[in-house]
Amino acid sequence: MKAMTSTAAVRTRKDEATRTRRPAVRLTTAPVRAARTGTAAPPTIQAPARTTGRHATAAPRAPFALLVVGLLGGALVGLLLLNTALAQQSFKRSELQQENQRLEERRQALQEDIARESSPEVLRAKARRLGMRDSDDPVVAGPGR
Repeated sequence: MKAMTSTAAVRTRKDEATRTRRPAVRLTTAPVRAARTGTAAPPTIQAPARTTGRHATAAPRAPFALLVVGLLGGALVGLLLLNTALAQQSFKRSELQQENQRLEERRQALQEDIARESSPEVLRAKARRLGMRDSDDPVVAGPGR
């Protein structure tokens, strides 16, 4: 008989030890489901509400909202400045392209003037105005002559 008493005592101690280790849970039934179906609903497990010595306080939302609004406002101002800078560069680029085209046209006009002024007919007319005359016997100067 001693053996049975010691085994029962051991079982009781194990059960007590496991009971204290298990978290406290509360069994409830769902009365709404039972009313609809007419049968008792199976019990559900709900975690108990934690009660601590400290009061749980909600974090203030105003600073976070101000931070978000500030970040969005800063991003908007940054995009506006970037857009303005790009528009200014676009206008400057357009002006430079127009000036480049005007200078290219001037260069081509000057090259045409040079080609026209260096033609043989124009050179002959300029030489006659300076008092030069045509040679009857043209001489070609070269090395060894």
